[in-house]
Amino acid sequence: MDFRKIRYFVAVFEEGSISRAALREHIAQPALSVHIRQLEADLSVRLFERSTQGVQPTAAGRHLYKLCCGLLRGLDSARQEMLDFGGTVAGSIRLGLMPTICRGILAQVLDEYTRTYPRVEIEIVEAYSGTLADRLVAGDLDLAICNRPASQTSLKLRLLYSDRLLLVSGTAARRQPWQPVRLDAAEDLKLVLPSAHHSLRRILDRQIKAGTIRPARVIQVDGLGATMEFVGASDWSTVLPSAAVVNDQASGRFAINPIASPTLASDIYVMHPPELPLSLPAQTIVQMIQDALQEVAGRYAS
Repeated sequence: MDFRKIRYFVAVFEEGSISRAALREHIAQPALSVHIRQLEADLSVRLFERSTQGVQPTAAGRHLYKLCCGLLRGLDSARQEMLDFGGTVAGSIRLGLMPTICRGILAQVLDEYTRTYPRVEIEIVEAYSGTLADRLVAGDLDLAICNRPASQTSLKLRLLYSDRLLLVSGTAARRQPWQPVRLDAAEDLKLVLPSAHHSLRRILDRQIKAGTIRPARVIQVDGLGATMEFVGASDWSTVLPSAAVVNDQASGRFAINPIASPTLASDIYVMHPPELPLSLPAQTIVQMIQDALQEVAGRYAS
């Protein structure tokens, strides 16, 4: 089968429309229709039912789609391997990132990466570790940088960085910025925490059960942006990795305090399917993210 026809078929299947698929593949609509009819003739099956509402795949079309996705991934992988073989940082990356990285260091890394490597097409998905792990297993992503997912998966993991956790409070909490705090001795500590499926919540819950963190009140907010907005407008606090608040250091909206006790850190991993080693473009952006995380640590240390 002609790989070009396969790509056209996949586009029609995913778009549910000949016209939208033609726009996606930059081909005239009549020409795309001809290619689909030729593919149906080559395979002696009807792949789509046509109607005024668009196209609907037949049973044969749905089966072929499953086969074609694997073929196209293999073709893309072969192309990427040959680019890597020549030492060229080019190709594509589908990268999953945890929210703390997206809020903190992503902008500076992405700006430098896109300027330095203009031949790399990059797609970024922001989500928590469990969602990113599921998308890696499904083949929707090439790699992810996040906390270790709660459920055991078949993915390959490598520890990238261990980020210190900080107490972040609104100015109404009247905390002295940069003064170390003991959470086991803090009074009237009101904490905004994510839900239990988040790795940060699991870390903090262990400390709360052990009595080394004694919050007076806890509320649950699943969303980093919403958490920061609420903390900034109130006397509540939250606990976050340093990378998440690197851009808030000089804003005046928050008091950021190192945690003297207990010692807390968020481990950040690189994850990818074991059968798909990291491409050269992927290795390059991982290194840039690691360098940026280490730079953040240097800023807080000084």
